[in-house]
Amino acid sequence: MKRRFPLVLIACCFIALSFTGEKKSKTYWYKAADNQGYISLEKSVDKNGNSILKTTVKANFDAEKLDFTLTTTCDSDKMIEASKLEFDGTIDSNMNTVNFTGNRVKTTRNGVFWHFRGDYKNKMSPDPEVKEFIKAKHESSIRVPATTIPSFNVLAIVTNLKFDREGTFKFNSLDETKLYVKKKQTINYLSKEKVSVDGEEQELHKFVHQGKGMKPAYYWVNDNKELVKILLDDKFVFTLSNKEAILRQANVADGNK
Repeated sequence: MKRRFPLVLIACCFIALSFTGEKKSKTYWYKAADNQGYISLEKSVDKNGNSILKTTVKANFDAEKLDFTLTTTCDSDKMIEASKLEFDGTIDSNMNTVNFTGNRVKTTRNGVFWHFRGDYKNKMSPDPEVKEFIKAKHESSIRVPATTIPSFNVLAIVTNLKFDREGTFKFNSLDETKLYVKKKQTINYLSKEKVSVDGEEQELHKFVHQGKGMKPAYYWVNDNKELVKILLDDKFVFTLSNKEAILRQANVADGNK
C-alpha cells in the first residue's frame, strides 16, 4: 500500500500558507466630536504589492460639507510616493458629485508630473470599460515638487513615524479636492501624554503638523502605532471608534432631520 498521507499533508500545508499569506485590508473609523460625521481609513495591498489607502470623509467643516471617497495607490507601505489618485464625491453641498482620476506620468529632477481627467459623475458612463474610450470633459496636467504627498495620506503616514523628538518629517502636501500644493509642511513628535478619549484616559504619543497658512493639526498615536485622535484647524476633533457605532449614530441623525 502506497503511503500518500505525507503528500496530502504537504498539499494541505501549502494551501493553508497560501491563504494565511494573503494581505487583508484593515479599516479604521473616526467619529466627529459632534457625532454628525466621520472619517474612515482602509489600508490594503493590491496584487502588485502596491499599498492602497481608501479614505472616506462624510463630515462638516464649518460651511464646507465634505462627502467623498479618495483612493490613493502608493509604491510602498510608507504611503509617501503616490502613483494614482481616484476621487469620487463632493466638497460642497451645492455641488454635483465629481469623479476624477490622477496618474503619475513621470518623475524628474524638476518634480513629479501628474495627469488628471474627470467630469461630473452624472455625465459619465457607469461602465468602466466604456469610460476608457470616452474623452474626459475636463483634463489637466500639473507638476508638483518632489516629496509631495496627498494630504489625507498624512493620517496613515503619522503612524509610521518614530516616537522621537530628534527627527522632523518634511514634505509638501497636495490638496486632492482642489489640486493645490501646500509647500513646506512638517510633522514633529512632541511628547507622550494622558488624553481622554470617550471618557477613557489613555497615554498617547502626540505629533504636531505645521505649515505656512494653516493652523497646526495634532495627531495622537498609541503604542500599537494606531491613530487614536485627530485635531484639525484647532476645532475639528475626530476620535477612533467603530463602524457600527458611527453608522448607528448617522442613522439617528438622518432620522432627526
